[in-house]
Amino acid sequence: MTIKDKVDGRLKRSEANRQLIIDAMINLVNRGNYVPTAQQVADTSGVSIRTVFRHFTEMDLLYREIDDVIKPVYIAHFKQNFEGELLVRIKRLANAVVNGFSDGYHLSKVTTVLKWRSPFLQSTYDHNQNLLRLYVLSMLPELKRCDSATSELVIGMASFAFFERLHMDQGLSLAACKKLIIAHLSSVFEAELK
Repeated sequence: MTIKDKVDGRLKRSEANRQLIIDAMINLVNRGNYVPTAQQVADTSGVSIRTVFRHFTEMDLLYREIDDVIKPVYIAHFKQNFEGELLVRIKRLANAVVNGFSDGYHLSKVTTVLKWRSPFLQSTYDHNQNLLRLYVLSMLPELKRCDSATSELVIGMASFAFFERLHMDQGLSLAACKKLIIAHLSSVFEAELK
């Protein structure tokens, strides 16, 4: 065995351990543990705590990796055709919001739970709020003709907090969440655009 083979083997093992740690963190979060400890991540991944800290010297670095996993899933729901009649676009927006937040619920919850103690998660949260605002305004350009209170109401109805309130707190099904969002967005525009 050459030195190169040994180095390549160590590198592959290191990359595999890193992925085990990321997968363990996602697994813990998806099971509802929004503040997993490094020891829990080590136990779930099957690697030592020392290995966890070798790859991630602080939890923010691990949160960055998790964000890299969930952001494309969330954004994919909003990267679709939002042309057509207003009601068609409202329905597509409701689907994007409900499906996006449903798919990434637990990982989005980590951001809202821990943003107060993680500069990275606070920055991510702020960025995601701005991104959501841009998506809603581009999907529903009619909002430019509405007053700012109406725009904020519509953006609020497309938020994670609103979805969580409907689905988790009030126990509405995903279909009922979509139906409610569609009905209320439609009524807002009906009143505003008379």
